[in-house]
Amino acid sequence: MKTTGKIAGLALMATMLLAGCGEKYDVLLWTSFGSAYTTALDNLIEDVEKTTGLKIKNESQKSYPQLQTNINNSVSTDSYPNIAMGYPDHFAGYIKSNIQLALDQYIKAYDAEHNESLLDDYYSEYMTENMTLKYNSKDEPYIMGLPFNKSTEVIAYNGYFVDYAASIDASLATLPDTWAEWETKGESYMNVMKTLFGKKLCGVIGDDDTVSDFSVIGATEKVPTGKEELLDLTKVSSTRFKLMSWDALDNMFITLCRQWGGVYTSYTPDDRKNNGGKGWARFFDADFTMGDGTVIHPREVTTEMLNYMKGLHDKDLIGSASETGEGAYASDAFKYGRTMFVVCSSGGLSHNILGDFDVRIHAIPYRDAAHKKVISQGTNLALFDQGDDETLQKGFDAIIALTRGDIQGAWAAETGYFPATKSATNSKVYQDLLTKPQTTMIKKVYQKSAKLNNEVYSSETEGWDKFVDPGFVGSSQIRTAVEPIMTMLFGNSKTINEIMKTALSQIDTYLSSDTKAYIKTL
Repeated sequence: MKTTGKIAGLALMATMLLAGCGEKYDVLLWTSFGSAYTTALDNLIEDVEKTTGLKIKNESQKSYPQLQTNINNSVSTDSYPNIAMGYPDHFAGYIKSNIQLALDQYIKAYDAEHNESLLDDYYSEYMTENMTLKYNSKDEPYIMGLPFNKSTEVIAYNGYFVDYAASIDASLATLPDTWAEWETKGESYMNVMKTLFGKKLCGVIGDDDTVSDFSVIGATEKVPTGKEELLDLTKVSSTRFKLMSWDALDNMFITLCRQWGGVYTSYTPDDRKNNGGKGWARFFDADFTMGDGTVIHPREVTTEMLNYMKGLHDKDLIGSASETGEGAYASDAFKYGRTMFVVCSSGGLSHNILGDFDVRIHAIPYRDAAHKKVISQGTNLALFDQGDDETLQKGFDAIIALTRGDIQGAWAAETGYFPATKSATNSKVYQDLLTKPQTTMIKKVYQKSAKLNNEVYSSETEGWDKFVDPGFVGSSQIRTAVEPIMTMLFGNSKTINEIMKTALSQIDTYLSSDTKAYIKTL
């Protein structure tokens, strides 16, 4: 906590007067959303204010990097907000700057007041990242945040294309589950796609959005009577087409390292105590001992994975947005027919919808049943040491209001994010999304994604691991360094060793002595 004198010096911040308009608010929240999600959140904040009496001001910083930068820049002037959303690696920096508070005492008081265990409501897979950032002298974790907007990665795919492919080969109606299956079926999908380049696909759309009675026509031909144009591929050619595109290439690299049985980063209790709180980039170490004592060989595993992905790429089965010529995101390529399958965030599915073509959802491919890994994404809410005790309590109360029950359920249903809590999942608005017929394409897609999360990713019998790597000071730099790896791999200009040397040279301080020595030989 700050000293009493410092708190007194921030009296105006405690009451939070909006400059120029005199509007008062109790809690200043900084987020990173664009206009659509900011509007959705502001509408829900109005409901929070009605039910709690709290006055919350939401200010968007426009992007995740800008949010992090603005908070870091505000430390010296004590102008940071009461609460803010952020990723674990963002939180690591805020903790080091001594502005972020542990929530343990507030949670304990909440439990006593309400005679319940607050944390029982939050999904455990989302709490892990909030409990691996700061520890007490007994190496017990503090709770440094609570989950807010959670997501993972899914395949969004063109249902009309798959229905057409299935009309030619019935086995193509079911998407591949493993990468090996994807390689085999992918070639069959590509053979179908080769018949569609430069043409239009037409058909009869049924009530369940499936299509029958297909026709493939030329660019200038008229759509046959009684049918609808499903896909206009007249401007799509094989030279700028990849069957599947992966939107976030840093996520791609990290996920595939994990799926191949490797490791990405590490941050051990010994690191926290004896290494200045520094974690490590481990994905190109020669050897690494896992927590259960198993010794793995990350360099060998990572190289094997990259070679495999390069093989898929060279068959046009997978690629990046930059290769399709349709904008900076794979969603752009997807909307305009330059890819039929896109791995994207479940929280960003709205970007993959153009018109009424049928967008369907599937789990991402995995290497084998023992490594069904999919990344856990989305931010958590942090409480900052800003204001007096009453103001701090109001900040915590705002976090609780935004992450539980009807408010969180409505937020998830409106945006496509997954609920952070069981009470949100059980709310009427979210149950309506899960169970009732949806009339708009975006709500249909959100429903499919929600069902995938409930029935596949979160199912104990399915065996998926929604993993998250530890956040520490420097983990964001490591992520930045690995982002270009897949682009360089697909670009054919460098060998794997050259690619890894380029990436690793940017994060020398986070490399083991073995890895440092190895890259000098490359």
